[in-house]
Amino acid sequence: MPITHHAGADVHWFTAGDRPGLLFIHGAGGNAAIWWQQVEVFAKTHKVVVYDHRAFGRSTAPDRAIESSALSGDAQAVMDAAGLSTATVVCQSLGGWTGIRLALDAPERVNGLVFSCTMGGIAHQPAIDSALASFAKMDERGPASIALGAELERTNPAKAYLYEQVNAFNTGFDPSAAQSLFDPETMVPMERLSEVACPFLLIAGAHDAIWPPASLEGLVPAFANGRMEIVPNSGHSPYFEQPETFNEILSGYLKTIS
Repeated sequence: MPITHHAGADVHWFTAGDRPGLLFIHGAGGNAAIWWQQVEVFAKTHKVVVYDHRAFGRSTAPDRAIESSALSGDAQAVMDAAGLSTATVVCQSLGGWTGIRLALDAPERVNGLVFSCTMGGIAHQPAIDSALASFAKMDERGPASIALGAELERTNPAKAYLYEQVNAFNTGFDPSAAQSLFDPETMVPMERLSEVACPFLLIAGAHDAIWPPASLEGLVPAFANGRMEIVPNSGHSPYFEQPETFNEILSGYLKTIS
């Protein structure tokens, strides 16, 4: 797995397929490996790039910190290393903090922006309140305890166990270091969302315990060209829990911007 150095971090990444570019950015419950149900599918039509956020998986970070200011730069460094001048960016949960900043910092590099179950570090109070309330319910399993819907744990416990094990490889991540992501001064103001000119898609899990659809729907009208899709029978991780539905929604979106 190649390594890119940026802002004190060693960022591990992987690519498959050929252009156009499609960059997947994982959440706090995963790392690059969590996209295994998307890489093979979309590598048939795109140059797929996945990477471990700093302090996740095989990537390092100074003091195990997750700083909002470094996230966009990390993504751009990975794109540069992978030979992508532009890409459609798909962001799960924590990945939204990276994706929105990438779209604002380097709009010429983002063809399309997809949020999957994320508020993206945007100053939207219903989403902030929902997230903080759910984090208070997290148990010793960490993000896995609130990131999967009851339907998956009931019908496919082996897959739920796999999710927990992928998350367990994030030994460099210190959850307390992520509190800064919710500092008011680091939040993206709602009025800045109109600057994102590319097509925006928000995919929500119908039973997401962290960000229920109702907590996120207010984001969509703030984008110049946005819409929302809800995945039934899914918790916080529709790309993992209901990959066929998630991939179908994403495929349809990609056709509109090709």
